[in-house]
Amino acid sequence: MAIRSPNIDRNSHIGWKAISMPLGTTTVSQTAKLAFACTPGFGFAVAGVEVFALTVTATATIDVQIGSTSVLSAPITPVAATPTDGVLAASFPTLKGLATDTLSLLYTTNGTGAITGGTVTVWIRPSDQEGDPQ
Repeated sequence: MAIRSPNIDRNSHIGWKAISMPLGTTTVSQTAKLAFACTPGFGFAVAGVEVFALTVTATATIDVQIGSTSVLSAPITPVAATPTDGVLAASFPTLKGLATDTLSLLYTTNGTGAITGGTVTVWIRPSDQEGDPQ
């Protein structure tokens, strides 16, 4: 059932849920390597993505996908010991998942690239709130 309420602004943080996706320590020379996945269990929309890494060596990027579609306009390049926000895709349908859709964390590293102590936080909220594009 869709949530439709004129009393809840879709941009407010009411109903947001933070999903902590552990990344840990990555390996070198990986392309779109799956590190974590979950199924939220309800229709959702991604509201934000943030990466934190204790250390970053050379080149490493992070992507978050619903199914096989990225929710980001470009992969996130983490900065050591600094929370780094991702820029969400501009198209709302790209940010929307069904109750059965999988939310996945993938990383890419070059020949010497690595992340240690990595965590990705994805904020989701129920989809189909008042004002959401259809």
